[in-house]
Parts: sequence; C-alpha cells; structure tokens
Amino acid sequence: MTFGALAVPSRRRVLDALRAAGTPRDAVALGQATGLHPNTVRFHLRVLIEAGYVAESRQSGGGRGRPQAVYACVTPATGEGGYALLAELLASRLDDARGAELARSAGERWLRGPVAATEPPTESPGTALAGESASSAPVAEPAGTAPEVDSAGSARTAAAATLPPPGSLDEAAARATALFTELGFDPARTPDPGAARIELRACPFLDLARRHPAVVCGVHLGLLRGTLAGGAAGSADRQAESGVVDEVTEGGPAGAFEAELFPFARPGVCVAEIRLAAAARGAVR
Repeated sequence: MTFGALAVPSRRRVLDALRAAGTPRDAVALGQATGLHPNTVRFHLRVLIEAGYVAESRQSGGGRGRPQAVYACVTPATGEGGYALLAELLASRLDDARGAELARSAGERWLRGPVAATEPPTESPGTALAGESASSAPVAEPAGTAPEVDSAGSARTAAAATLPPPGSLDEAAARATALFTELGFDPARTPDPGAARIELRACPFLDLARRHPAVVCGVHLGLLRGTLAGGAAGSADRQAESGVVDEVTEGGPAGAFEAELFPFARPGVCVAEIRLAAAARGAVR
C-alpha cells in the first residue's frame, strides 16, 4: 500500500503541495494549490494517511463549530528518489577536508573495479559453532582466487589491468573526454596552450555538487586522474604519496600527467585541465 499510494500522479501532487506548504493545510487550500476538487483531495489524503505519509489533526478557527481538519506531511522528501537521498547523506557525511581526499581516492579506485582479498580469512581455533560438522564449514578457495564479482566490476577490472597510460597529451584529453561523455557531462575541449582544457557543460550531479563541491567534484577528479594513470593499479596513489612521477618512456609520458578540476569556472560549467607533469616536461626536453 505504501508504494501504491504514490502511483497516482494527482495524489503525488497533493503530497508535494503539503511538503511545499511546510505547515498544515485543509482540503480546500490543497485543492486550490493542486487544481483538484476538495472531495478528490480528501480521498487522496485518506490514502496518504493510511500509507503513513500524512497525519490529520484538528485546528480551531477561533469561532463556533467543530475544529477544522488539517493535514501535514510526516515524511521527508527524497528528491529524485532513494539514490539521490543516499548521495546527499553520504556527501554530507564526507563534507570536510578529509572527506574530499577520500572522495578523490574513491573515484580512482572505482576505475580499477572491486578490490578482492587474495587469500581467504583464517579462522582461529574455537570459533566454529559447537556441533558444526566439517562438511558444513565453508570450503576455502585456493590462495590467489578472487571471489565472484558483478560482471560490470569484472569488466572494469580487466580493462584497467591491461590499459596502458596515455602516450601523449592529446590521447589523455581524448580519454578524459570519452569518460565525461559517458557520464553525461557534455564535455567540449577548448584551446589552451600547453594544456588540454575540457569544459564540462552539463553536470548530472549539479544540485548535489553545488551543496557539496569538495566531495562530488572530488570523486570526478579521482575518476579523471585514474583514467590518466592507466592500468597500473595504485600508480596514481603511489605517485601522490611519494611525489615521484613515472619515467617518460619512448612511447610517451607514461603516467606523467597532472590533472585538476575547477568547479563552476563559469555558471553551470566546470573545467578539467590536463598538463604534462613537471618531471615529464623536463625529461622530454
């Protein structure tokens, strides 16, 4: 009943009107706000009350007669749905200096797919349940055998493991543009001497990014840097920690790129910028 209560568009309008009002409203006021007849509003309100979205109370008008029935929403709005609410909650929790660093790292690690343990956990003596037979105990997989993961994660891991880093600034820009295109950012490369400059003109997380730019944009910066790092798992993290950039090879600057993301460089537009790292610039001279 709870989910079915929101399946009727006009009923959802009544609920939205109550949430927008912020204070209890009667059926007549809700009818005016939604364009529905008050009797239709009352019918929808009964369904919403039974489903747990709305509560009814009585409000005295100060005159004679029975107090008027008014209604109020008792559940919070979740924006575009459960995923939007989850994103808001997680971003709010991470919205500090350390959270921005964790968000960037999460973006880089996602490109490498699920991280699986190489060895099964060792069970210490005496932890098995009393009376549990040996045949019912879980069978340990051989060392180095990874547990099953979803197909998307497996494909992502396999691709990341074999993908070499870009060999030139143009190739790095092409990969970054492809990444942001698939994510729905409507990217466009713009001229910039000595750098690859990509304008992101349609952020699919715009509202959330405005409230939590360090976290949301941090994830996107991590995705960008992970894309430029190629298939060397952990290479971006190791370079960031050590300050050492991979040596420039004959095929091009392997992992020798610096990437930054500038949120809201213009209204509604963010900018990704890729340059050769300082060590790589010196090596190719």
